[in-house]
This record gives sequence, structure tokens and C-alpha cells, in this order.
Amino acid sequence: MALPLDRAARAGIRPMAEEDLGAVAALEAATFPDPWPYEALAFELKQNPFCSAFVVEMAGEVAGYAFLFVMYEASHLINIAVAQNFRGRGLGERLLRHVVEYARRNGAREMHLEVRETNAAAIALYEKHGFTVRHRNKNYYRDGTAALNMQVFLEPEPKAG
Repeated sequence: MALPLDRAARAGIRPMAEEDLGAVAALEAATFPDPWPYEALAFELKQNPFCSAFVVEMAGEVAGYAFLFVMYEASHLINIAVAQNFRGRGLGERLLRHVVEYARRNGAREMHLEVRETNAAAIALYEKHGFTVRHRNKNYYRDGTAALNMQVFLEPEPKAG
């Protein structure tokens, strides 16, 4: 059962912990037609020095997650998802804003991502936050679906003083 909208405001975003991997892998499998296996998610979280991962938690439950690579001036949003029963509450948008700000604070000047060209809701969210389509990758996904490669340029963090 979905929580009332007023409780969505109390959702918190925090760094992903190893203990979150089971819930994240289950959400990944429920969200994507070709999900990353648990082992791949665990590798990114625990062993990839360029990977930062976050969860959005609501009522003690992992409601969404994001995996982000930041490599010097470039960043790549690898995966982002919100559980079906938590959608429509702005959690995906909060999580996206969080990773964009995290990338900017860590020196990234641009962020890119791939999204299924059939995922209109995600594309609209990315466009709302300044992402534009760089190009289309035919047959990008295992099932033959094309991906849109999208990019946004990030403003440098203002200098103090």
C-alpha cells in the first residue's frame, strides 16, 4: 500500500549501504526488463572507486536508488529507479536532483545517461532538469530497444568568499 503524500516529504536520501543491496536488487529486477544482477550491483557499490550509490528511504523501506559514476569532470548516471508503490510522489525527482548536485560538488561539469526511448516519464523528468538528447543508440538494450543518450552541463560550484 502506498503511503500518503504528506509522508513523502519525510523521505530521506542517504549513501547506499551493503545491507541495502537485497532491496536494491529486488527493485532493479521489478523495474527493468534486463536488470543488473545482484553481483554487478554489489561490485559497483563495494569495489568501483568511481561509483557513488544512494537510496531514498521512506518509512524504513528502500523506495528508490541511484548509481552514479563521477570521473573527474564527467559523470554518468548508471541506474535510477523508484519502487512502483512510491511513484508519483516526487521521489525520483528528488533523487535525480541529489545525484546531479553530488556530481557538481565533486567536480563534474557534465552528466550523461542512457534511457530507453520508450520511457516517456523518465525522458520528461530528465528534460525538465535540463538534459538534452545527444544521440540515439539503435538496439542498445538486449531486447533491441533503442536508447537515447542524454546530457546536461553542470555549473561549477560557486567559490566561497
